[in-house]
Amino acid sequence: PFLNMMKEIHDVFPLQETKPNFFCRVWEDNRSCINVAENPKFTPRTKHIALKYHHFRRFVTNRTIKINPIDTREQIADIFTKPLDEKQFVYLQKKLCGW
Repeated sequence: PFLNMMKEIHDVFPLQETKPNFFCRVWEDNRSCINVAENPKFTPRTKHIALKYHHFRRFVTNRTIKINPIDTREQIADIFTKPLDEKQFVYLQKKLCGW
């Protein structure tokens, strides 16, 4: 949404300045997810994936979004999405808060 908004603003208020290039890094702990996002081919297993994910794939293809693999124990987003034991929760909490 942010990238589209910046493009629309530039279309409405064209400036003589060059448009900034936006890049985003995504950290993913699921290797299959990375393969689906980086592989432009449709297969019988990926044809059911929603249109919004194919939209995401376009950004990966044009290098606006870079997907980086990360170990599942280092995935900070897990603190919001999974039940964790106390040790893992405290570890991710410290990483999240920069302690």
